[in-house]
Amino acid sequence: MATGVLVIALAAVGAALSAAHERAAVNSLRERMESYVYLVLTASEVDEIGSVKVDEDLGDPRLTQPGSGIYAHLHHGDAHWSSPSALGLRLPELPGLIAGETVFQEPTPALGYFAFRYGIAWQLNDESVVPMTVSILVDPAALEEQVAAFRQGLVRSLTAAGIILVMAQSLMIALAFRPLRRVAEDVAMIESGRSARLEGDYPTEIEPLARNVNRLLETEKANQERYRNALDSLAHSLKTPLAVIRAGVWVEGEDARNAIDKAAEDMNHLISTRLQRAAALTRRTLAEPVEVAPQAERVIASLQKVYSHKMISADVNIEPGLKFYGEKRDLLELMGNLFDNAFKYGDSAVRVAAGVLGADRTRPGLWMTVEDDGPGIDSESWARLLQRGVRGDERVEGYGLGLAIVLELVSAYGGDISLSKSKLGGASLRLEIAPT
Repeated sequence: MATGVLVIALAAVGAALSAAHERAAVNSLRERMESYVYLVLTASEVDEIGSVKVDEDLGDPRLTQPGSGIYAHLHHGDAHWSSPSALGLRLPELPGLIAGETVFQEPTPALGYFAFRYGIAWQLNDESVVPMTVSILVDPAALEEQVAAFRQGLVRSLTAAGIILVMAQSLMIALAFRPLRRVAEDVAMIESGRSARLEGDYPTEIEPLARNVNRLLETEKANQERYRNALDSLAHSLKTPLAVIRAGVWVEGEDARNAIDKAAEDMNHLISTRLQRAAALTRRTLAEPVEVAPQAERVIASLQKVYSHKMISADVNIEPGLKFYGEKRDLLELMGNLFDNAFKYGDSAVRVAAGVLGADRTRPGLWMTVEDDGPGIDSESWARLLQRGVRGDERVEGYGLGLAIVLELVSAYGGDISLSKSKLGGASLRLEIAPT
């Protein structure tokens, strides 16, 4: 943009200078042509009978050199005189002027010359007056060559000036934006998890920005810790009165005890669930990335112990170096629920695969498929569970609460989850977390 404006400005300056030079050259030529009129008049004499004689020495050799491009013409009445420079040329006939009148004309298709005419009245001894007109004609080729040479020099000069200005502009822009590029690189390191804050010295103009970004990151981290602590404190505080309620129900009748005991269990279950989901939806914007493969192996190893009686084989195929740009507990929650359902409903085999989404982004996303060889999920139940904000009964075993938590987590990370038929014969769940 700036380079385009500079080019336009230089072009406008060049056009203005060229036009000014051409006008100045034409004005200078007019003055020279007027001086040739006086040379011709100085060399002219009129005898007693009114005949005009012009001396051969006109004071400028170009007036005597044929084809020089400068031609003089004098006429009075029917008498005409042309300078030797016009030898062999047929000069255009120009009308005479009254005494004291001057006319300057620029070339036209009909005229073809610069023309300057001057009308005079020559008084004889008998006080009679002889009217005469002196015309000076100049070939425009010389002036055009002069103007063209000036334009060429001007173009070269402005081109050189433009190159120098563009280079200086580029250098100034590079120097001015280098601190911003450093900030962008440091922010990219934070996004990729290689750094926790903006480090290094920045110019005075950038330092407040870096300081405020670091303060924001520290505040976000502190708020997250306070929120987790508040949730932990709430859960711990609620467990004690619930325990007291459950302990005190035995002083009442058996029906009351059963009702209060069931209500206490429901409260405990609901509190745990809501706290868990609230914590899941609270995540750091620029959390450090988590290696996916080690966490998947950890979860699968635990589930193989829990479901050791089923002797389920797990086939894990995760791209090397795959990272999850989010909270570690969220990744464990996702894999824990998906893997647990696969182990729970699978007969003998579970297959897990995962890869990167948007590898060209600073914080890429990921995809993951979990398959089993169990009975699968019917389409009616799945369509109901996929509706945003709608869940099944949270106390139903199977694909209820666990899948609802997965849906909430995936949605919180801007992703989606889909169901298809597995090649193993059961369900195949695919989740995608969009890159940020």
